[in-house]
Amino acid sequence: MKRLRLIAVLLAISVLVSGCWNARQIENLIYINALGFDYVDDQIVVYAQVLSFSTIAKQEAGGQRENTTSIVAKATGDTVVNALFKLYPTSQQQLTWSHVRAILFHVRALNSKVFNQVIDEINRFYEFRYTLWSFATQEPIMDIFNAKQLFSRPLIYSQLEDPQDLYPQNSVMEPIQLFQFLARRSESNGVVYLPMLTTNQTVWSEDKKMLPKLKGSGACIFQNKEMKSCWPRSDLIGLRWLNKDTNRTLISVKSDDKGQALLILEKPRVRLTPFFKKGHPLFRIDVQVTGYITQIIQKGPVEALEKAAAKKIEAEIRGVYERGFKQQIDTLALGHSLYRKYPQEWKRLAKNRTLPLTSGSLDTVNIQVKLKNGGMAKVRQKQ
Repeated sequence: MKRLRLIAVLLAISVLVSGCWNARQIENLIYINALGFDYVDDQIVVYAQVLSFSTIAKQEAGGQRENTTSIVAKATGDTVVNALFKLYPTSQQQLTWSHVRAILFHVRALNSKVFNQVIDEINRFYEFRYTLWSFATQEPIMDIFNAKQLFSRPLIYSQLEDPQDLYPQNSVMEPIQLFQFLARRSESNGVVYLPMLTTNQTVWSEDKKMLPKLKGSGACIFQNKEMKSCWPRSDLIGLRWLNKDTNRTLISVKSDDKGQALLILEKPRVRLTPFFKKGHPLFRIDVQVTGYITQIIQKGPVEALEKAAAKKIEAEIRGVYERGFKQQIDTLALGHSLYRKYPQEWKRLAKNRTLPLTSGSLDTVNIQVKLKNGGMAKVRQKQ
């Protein structure tokens, strides 16, 4: 009986301690925070930005802030996997990929060869996630990864790793996660926008030294899995009125009655309706948006400001469509809306999975703007 009891005790101890044998302290691991991919001279270039958890822990616990340094590793290979494995020989500790928060593609790497390899690796390696914030850039990836944070804040609070924090305050180009991008990219006649990042060195400074900061600069447009073009932010401004997730955005208006103001408009309600006229597909867009006056430059009737805002919004929407039509891009996803409502008609009319459009395909853009008040000051306007 004593022998049996001893065996039972030993077995119990082995079960209790076995889970700790392979445990590693977090300070003995290198955490990859963001990945970047470029394509230069027929070679795939991989960039890995390293995250320091110790810095985050000290700051979030109220400790003294330390200077946050950017550590970036770079490797080159003929395939994505070969390039990634070239990071290991120079790493002084084990790399872990389970904390990657963002993925960045140079526009050169958005061709099918590189992009498909990246997605294939993410799909096969268990540590990667599809919730990565996804971006494109036309600048050197090293410059994006080395952009500075205010007050030496950790990198996870930048526009690269935490873009949804800024979007509700200034809704122009919506950030997108990798699973959303892949889903929309695969839809028939679908159009999806991959936000672009750049660095700005003229706005923020520290101790009279300019700080390079990340800035949303536009987006690369994909249609039927193919990258069509990359546009600056100013050419995409009309998309904010067609996004149900737009929370708050600024518009400047000037009416014929000499009224001029800056308006904050919020949460548009959008309806895109395909219909047929003499056998040809046409499209109608209805947008209802409310807001308030945030600054009055020259007083005028509220109704005139509402009409001026509606006219400008329509012009912005039509501008996005017309620019896309010239480049044979269905920027407003009109073809996809027809596919959703009239799939058989879409199949009959589509060529190479794309609905041919004309300059008059966007038939009606109906905008209704309602200004609720003049902001906190409750400015009384002429009625």
